[in-house]
Amino acid sequence: MDGDVGLLARLRGTRPELGTALGRIADFVLAEPAAAARLTITELADQTGTSPGTVTRFCRACGLRGFAELRVAIAEEVGRSGAHRWDTDIGSEIAPDAPADQVLKVLLATNANAMMRTAEVLDLAAVDEVVTRLAAARQCHFFGVGTSGVTADELRHRLRRIGVPCWSSADVHSGLTLAALVDERDLFIGVSTSGRVAETIEVLQAAADRGAITVAITADPDSPLAQVADIVLSTARHIQSERADALADRHAQFLVVDLLYARLAQVLHDRTVNLLDTTATALDRHRVPPAEGRSPRVGGSPLAHQRRTPTGRG
Repeated sequence: MDGDVGLLARLRGTRPELGTALGRIADFVLAEPAAAARLTITELADQTGTSPGTVTRFCRACGLRGFAELRVAIAEEVGRSGAHRWDTDIGSEIAPDAPADQVLKVLLATNANAMMRTAEVLDLAAVDEVVTRLAAARQCHFFGVGTSGVTADELRHRLRRIGVPCWSSADVHSGLTLAALVDERDLFIGVSTSGRVAETIEVLQAAADRGAITVAITADPDSPLAQVADIVLSTARHIQSERADALADRHAQFLVVDLLYARLAQVLHDRTVNLLDTTATALDRHRVPPAEGRSPRVGGSPLAHQRRTPTGRG
């Protein structure tokens, strides 16, 4: 690895070349660098399902002499001023002073790339198996924290509109409460890009212990979350450290949500059509029709004009 580039950036660039065991260590270090810097070699091996010897091989693959150097290198990067978090959470191609058109181009390219790579790795047979389970389940629960919680809630919103009895949660107490009430008639989906969020793993494991069918939506099919799940739906892994991959995670997850929604709507076609029509009709009186003879304009719509003029109503 190039010594002039930070350890985490180098690790992201070489991650696709690592084998399964070394890859699990790399994924953990990239997902939880602060935690990795605090662990002992034995603890890191336990967290990643490997051995201390494998961790030592990983250190050498990183161009380091041993585990002590690895901890120091990670701690130095974590301790730097916001540069590391900016690169991982925003993307180094989006400079703090970049113009809006450049930011837009980066985001478009990154989001499209994430969805294309998700389409390449997604197991469509697994998707259809989940759809079959969703259609037959007594009740369905979706759990995730942070942005993955937004994905879980979006799935709930979509499926509830077409008559699927489902709930979502983003905090571990609510998630564990829901998991305590499921059984083999139910389905539980955990969402986590890294597959290493402790709360999501705990909740999905609790649902599995109760006999529910469990599903993981994750970018790491070898992660602890995936190991808990009966079915894994894979999204795209990060492959380029310089791009805004973290911002694209939700788009990869939403592609899976859209696919589940569309396939389930196909399976439940007649019911879906009736329910979509019924729910649309229920909201009709809350839709404001366009003003006659006028076309909407950004920043100057007829409604905006009415609000600004003394004679406007509402």
